[in-house]
Amino acid sequence: MNNVQIDERKAFSAIDVGTTKIVALTGYCNERGEIEVLGCGSVASNGVMRGNVVNIEAVVQSLKNAVDIARNEAGFFCKKVIVGIAGQHIRSAHNRNGINRSNPEQPITQEEIDTLLKDNRHINLDIDEEIIHIIPQDYMIDSQFVISNPVGSIARRIEGNYHIVIGKIEPLRYLRTAITRIGLELQDFVLEPLASARAVTTAEERELGCVVIDIGGGTTDVAIFHENSVRFTEVIPFGGNVITHDIQEGCKVLFNEAEELKINYARCIQDAASNDVLCIQGVNGRPAREITLKTLAGITQCRMEEIIDAASYVINTSGYARYLSAGIVVTGGGAELKDLQQLLSFKMCNETKIGKPIHAVRYAHSNVFNYPQFSTAAGLLMYAADAYKENSCETIVAEQQEFVTENKAGAIEEKSRIGIKSIGLKKFFKKFVSNESYEEYVKQDTRLVEEIVN
Repeated sequence: MNNVQIDERKAFSAIDVGTTKIVALTGYCNERGEIEVLGCGSVASNGVMRGNVVNIEAVVQSLKNAVDIARNEAGFFCKKVIVGIAGQHIRSAHNRNGINRSNPEQPITQEEIDTLLKDNRHINLDIDEEIIHIIPQDYMIDSQFVISNPVGSIARRIEGNYHIVIGKIEPLRYLRTAITRIGLELQDFVLEPLASARAVTTAEERELGCVVIDIGGGTTDVAIFHENSVRFTEVIPFGGNVITHDIQEGCKVLFNEAEELKINYARCIQDAASNDVLCIQGVNGRPAREITLKTLAGITQCRMEEIIDAASYVINTSGYARYLSAGIVVTGGGAELKDLQQLLSFKMCNETKIGKPIHAVRYAHSNVFNYPQFSTAAGLLMYAADAYKENSCETIVAEQQEFVTENKAGAIEEKSRIGIKSIGLKKFFKKFVSNESYEEYVKQDTRLVEEIVN
């Protein structure tokens, strides 16, 4: 169990439900504003295929195992959680809408911007779809000036550009059900490439323009940023597992053995591999077989080039390929393959770096977050921290409003009580003095009654 004693009400939790692994994290913000991980549970994922839940019982058990590990380390796990979502059912759309203001002389308020955002809920969707995110990109005022935040500006018309992430209802419902089955409450879904990008890129990189390619086990997620706003997202329905399957077929081994070969010996550039021979044990007494590292690298390179070509096509058709001044950031479990950085730079003709979440969160076992495969989980925890801060602010405002309301009610009650006493005193004076004397008395000193009451 973690030795740090933290009030559970000040903590937050997130869960990354991936094809190959499930990661549960719980943490808090320290006095310096940094996110510290209190508990981390990582287990093999069962029942998930290409980001979609296909066996809810298996997913529930995997989720429970991951949460239990994190809970045992931290001493607790928050009931409300942020959960990552991906899969081939995810799509994105661009929408633009605007409003004509009735009071153009007044500055634009946040309420007007919120109304403009909510209007995007009325876009046309298929009957089996729902909106996951509505992300503002920029705003135009009076069809002339493009700005990122119009609050306080003077304009007759406001228009907004929005990136909308849409998912199928059924896969989202299955994941909600799995979360509920382990006794937790879904606070919100977060698109996993957005979470990964949050953990491995800086505001400067997102301002200049960059693309984040998250190569997971079942999917490859692409997110493009420019001027510090997400411009495009796409989920490619295959990832690192296809490489493992190719190695399995080419080397005639079990899937787990193929995964070990990929992690420990595979390279993404065949020419960089040696001719050293690997001896692979046969199954059930069959003779061992041999494969050279160059052959293994050839299998890996062919399939990795297919993944890169798919990502390159997505980037080129997005319309933002020319805005990637900060280059490419590749992350996820697939980013750990040797020579991938060089192959990406060569194929895409752009600078590439491996994205690791080591600077996004703090953890006693810091080496865990020095691997790209934890980028999504770290980013989800950052989103959970944002939700906690937002809820805390709303709670403070609500408490202040309640305090003001209670004080107003108390003041009204006291005023009524004093008023009743004042009326009683006036009746007393009026009963024992003449009408003329009473009227003269009220005119000369109207504060006398209040002074007597006080």
